[in-house]
Amino acid sequence: MESQVRPGRRAVKGPRRRRDDLILDALERLLAEVPMRELDVEAIAAEAGITRTRFYAYFTSKNDALAALLRRMGDILSTAYEHPGSWFVGRPPSVRPRDALRQTIEFAVDSWWPHRFVLREASDLWTAAPEVRDAWLTAFATATAQLEQAILRERELGVAPPGYHARRVAEALTWQAERLHFLAWTELPGAMSKKQLCEVSLEAFMRMIFLADDPDPEAM
Repeated sequence: MESQVRPGRRAVKGPRRRRDDLILDALERLLAEVPMRELDVEAIAAEAGITRTRFYAYFTSKNDALAALLRRMGDILSTAYEHPGSWFVGRPPSVRPRDALRQTIEFAVDSWWPHRFVLREASDLWTAAPEVRDAWLTAFATATAQLEQAILRERELGVAPPGYHARRVAEALTWQAERLHFLAWTELPGAMSKKQLCEVSLEAFMRMIFLADDPDPEAM
């Protein structure tokens, strides 16, 4: 399929950027303009300033490049969960769960938002493209495991009440968030704003994990 990308553009090359990174940078720029289905390898190669043949020295297909881009973004997504003060890492006893979760969710959404076009394509393609599926499921398995451990921690502290299987609760929250964010990433009419995504995610986490709006961590 013919690409709608303007011809002749070239990537801005830093002094130490690896060629595969330049290709992934180019792909991310293009996805901000056109969906993956309208891109071909030739358009991605042209944006990166290389030939189609050279592209295949690094990636087997455009979906392989998207999967590599998702894996590269793993550090960004991990930072969102593991930054100092993250609820996923821990919560000081004096900090209310709602405050800790709000800060963490807002930080995570702000971190993802600049890459929403990449995430949009991954969320759309992962059931159809095996390369993308593996990268997407790996990312979500990591997120689910971190959430599960945080739920178990809050239960052990006595702040979250005993409840349904922590892994299943974590999976439900993770995949619910994926669908809600996908609607926003695709910019469909009526989709939630970034602020609304943060608010509804916070409410879902509080209600499913703590069964309360804002439990007092020091009253337990």
